[in-house]
Amino acid sequence: MNVCVSIVSFNTEKLLKDCLRSILRRDWRNNVKIFVLDNASSDESTKMIKEEFPGVNLIDNKTNTGFGAGHNKVFKKTKADYFLVLNSDTIIDGSVIDDMVDFMEETNCGIASCKILGFDGKLQPNAGDLPFGLSLISWLFNLEDIGIKSSFHRNESSYYESVHEVGWVSGNFMMIRDTVFKKIGYFDEVFFMYFEDTDFCFRAKQSEFKIMINPKTYIKHLSGGSLDDPKLRQWSGEYIGLVHFYFKNYGIFAGVSVKLLSYLSILLRIIFFGFLGKPKISLTYGKVIASI
Repeated sequence: MNVCVSIVSFNTEKLLKDCLRSILRRDWRNNVKIFVLDNASSDESTKMIKEEFPGVNLIDNKTNTGFGAGHNKVFKKTKADYFLVLNSDTIIDGSVIDDMVDFMEETNCGIASCKILGFDGKLQPNAGDLPFGLSLISWLFNLEDIGIKSSFHRNESSYYESVHEVGWVSGNFMMIRDTVFKKIGYFDEVFFMYFEDTDFCFRAKQSEFKIMINPKTYIKHLSGGSLDDPKLRQWSGEYIGLVHFYFKNYGIFAGVSVKLLSYLSILLRIIFFGFLGKPKISLTYGKVIASI
């Protein structure tokens, strides 16, 4: 099988070097081709790739077009049986790429991910239910803390212990069958960063592709390696993406309703963390509410 590994990088020179080394140090059973799209980094990332990894296909973007748009440019430049969307702040362990190709061939799924561990070995949740009904309310208002299992972000460790279908998987490691692109197109480039993965999986499910998690193999992920303020960027990106997702798919009334629910959710978090004596978190949520 031909596998295209697509990495979009922004100011992650050291992390990207470690990521590429982790991929290239192994002889893969499948034909693995690596593309790195650099999103106008101000560090020496492109120079490092040219000097140390001449076999890697480099696309040097002169402007930062975002996560989804960057990967789309890679997808359109090459042909493969499978495309692996991979973050630059990851380390590939073992035979995960070959394992995931085997897994997708066996299960005939359209999109899949593996288990994600932090560099400290702790589980990093990377999948969940699509953000509708109870799963949306549960995520917005932290109902998981009172025992509600359904949620947009599934955080319980038991969720990542067995092979099963899921609503969506994260773009930090997302393997996509080529037929998915042929049927539904590429990432929606309106999502600059965050939620393009959920939107893409939603569209794939509408076209009857299976989305699966395979916890029998794993990678390591730093999380937020390219961001100056990871929590602010993530929380803001997720809320902005959620609101756009509803406007795009369900119209003005649904979009406005979800936006108001988001405001309420954030206000309650500001109050809650202020009450706990964590003003920095409250301040970050204050910045989030201003961004949406």
